[in-house]
Amino acid sequence: MPKAELSIIMPLYNSEKFIAAAVESLLSQSYGDFELIIVNDGSTDGSLDVLSQFKDKRINVLHNTSNQGIVYSRNKGLAVATGAFVAPFDADDIAMPGKFRLQIDFLKKNPHFGMVGSWVKIIDEHGNLLKKRWKLNARPEQISAILLFRNYFVQSAVTMRHDAIPKHGYRPGYDLVEDWMMWHEIAVRYPVWNLPQYLVKYRLHEHGNSQKDQELLRQKDKMIFDSLFLKMGIQPTNEDFELYYLIKNQQPVIHHKLKEIEGLLSRIAEENSKSGLYDQKQLVRVLQNRWLKACFKTRNKIYRVPFDFLSSGLLHF
Repeated sequence: MPKAELSIIMPLYNSEKFIAAAVESLLSQSYGDFELIIVNDGSTDGSLDVLSQFKDKRINVLHNTSNQGIVYSRNKGLAVATGAFVAPFDADDIAMPGKFRLQIDFLKKNPHFGMVGSWVKIIDEHGNLLKKRWKLNARPEQISAILLFRNYFVQSAVTMRHDAIPKHGYRPGYDLVEDWMMWHEIAVRYPVWNLPQYLVKYRLHEHGNSQKDQELLRQKDKMIFDSLFLKMGIQPTNEDFELYYLIKNQQPVIHHKLKEIEGLLSRIAEENSKSGLYDQKQLVRVLQNRWLKACFKTRNKIYRVPFDFLSSGLLHF
């Protein structure tokens, strides 16, 4: 049997309620030259019974002997993937019919790009569309710098060039943020982009990763922070991380922290001018945007904020 052009990798763990809709959305794609590698990570519900109803020869089910976690399962799928393109897909999301045709056409026409995602609609656990949507509008040249502060791709929305994937795959120990780390490692070597079309429905439900313990997620964010800052030549401290966490999240900023935030953002720009990890012009634009947002989040001494913003050296890099 000839190799498929696309390998779709789907980890599966206790997704009995959603797996049928996810698989159906993949099998009904307008693009059909793919293999669907499903890695069962020790499911204890009826997920495999649901899966057994599908007889499509493109489906290849692998089994872990016990629950090994998301990174292990994604890497197990990667190890057997043969396609020139690889698409991770979660067992509770839904792909729009033209997703892979559009993304693979884009990657073929733009061979220097390492991966492409898309805009995303949000659904609840019953499949109902929510008002919230993710329109990821940044230009390709800005995205690697944006990834310093946030995950700018949705796992199920991504299609990657196989050759662009790091040889180690997803980094062990980075569960919950393994995708963010992967995108960053690709984006510092290749242009990446999100197609300006809604190609995926991302499901929010009480068992999804987005609802897991926030302290654990904070710990994983710290791992990302340490890794990215070390790559720029910055020795990260706990104080730096607290500022970084304040910058990237929604909590308000106390005015006396603004000067410290400005200092951290300036240090990032200065160190990157030496390491050249990011395009300096685009990085500075991202840092300026983060400075603006930090000023907007300030909750006391508001009368001082316009002066702080306009007098910052960040605006003159």
